[in-house]
Amino acid sequence: MAGYDVDDVTVYDMEVHSLTRYNHLFEYLDEDLREREESGYMAHPEMGPMPWDGWDRSAGGRIKWSPHPITHPDDYDEKREEFGIDVTVFSPGQFKLTQIPNVPKRIQYLWAINEHITRLYADPQEDNYAKLLIIPEHPEESAKVIEEYGGDPGIVGLFIVDVGPKHPLGHKRFEPIYEAAEKHDLAIYLHSGSGLYPAFPMPGLNMETFMGYHTLAHPMAKMWHATSIISRGIPERYDVDWCFLEAGISWIQFLRTRMDREYLERPSDAPELTKLPSEYLSDFYYGVQPLEEQPRKPDDLQYIIDMNGLEDQLILTTDYPHMDFDAPSSVLEHDGLTDVQKRKIIHDNPESLLGF
Repeated sequence: MAGYDVDDVTVYDMEVHSLTRYNHLFEYLDEDLREREESGYMAHPEMGPMPWDGWDRSAGGRIKWSPHPITHPDDYDEKREEFGIDVTVFSPGQFKLTQIPNVPKRIQYLWAINEHITRLYADPQEDNYAKLLIIPEHPEESAKVIEEYGGDPGIVGLFIVDVGPKHPLGHKRFEPIYEAAEKHDLAIYLHSGSGLYPAFPMPGLNMETFMGYHTLAHPMAKMWHATSIISRGIPERYDVDWCFLEAGISWIQFLRTRMDREYLERPSDAPELTKLPSEYLSDFYYGVQPLEEQPRKPDDLQYIIDMNGLEDQLILTTDYPHMDFDAPSSVLEHDGLTDVQKRKIIHDNPESLLGF
């Protein structure tokens, strides 16, 4: 692959989305619910209990992509070889499970998908690892899920759909999740979605196009949660790594300058902090997809990294197979990154986050 020689390093892809259709989970449901689910949803057999949002992600067919190619780790093998990936970390692809309206059913599917993930995708012998899907609105049940599966050697993190919670993640109600994450040494990965979720920031956007919706949903949710996590002192109380996915990195500069000023004016609002909010932001990890692209001034990326102290915090995340995925070449051939930074993104930083 042009741009940087990867032959001497292990290349990590920290986010590949598997797809779990609801009927893949029938075997894990209790008998009564399984019978009802197998016989139901005649009008929408593909989605089942999970609501769809109606957005056309193909831009009227101009973007050619298949949203459902990975239902088994082997489905990624060909693309993995093409990309030059050595170690894969799978993310759950069925975000909308968190929106199942019936709560007891949602809880059963929560257990079912994590059993499925652990059995199928968490396989260190094949250099495959996975994140558990956690629903913050059910913190106690999520903590039980972490206790059940968090000790599996192939499970390396917790995946939270960050546009679902009604409260930002610094809220005390989520502490059972953080206690379980710390106990099992699991990082927490925040990932947005572009569905019609009932909580911030989705209800107020009122966008008429997917472009506008997708532009704002990811970074706004990240800023909301990061502000709460830091100001409530979560990093001081829990030894847990945080990773923010699919929002790029340019939003960090706005938040760090704004939040530092607010903190210096009223530090009593965040009494547990032992350093500036910006320093906590520089401790978090960030997926590089979508990597900021400045074709006229590629060196601008260097300014973002330097200003925000991100040299050791960026990790390779292809986001395959989503329509806007970034192949590793987006990093390896980027004119605004040094060879040292490229190596850190594809190897050093992922290993640090994973604790390998």
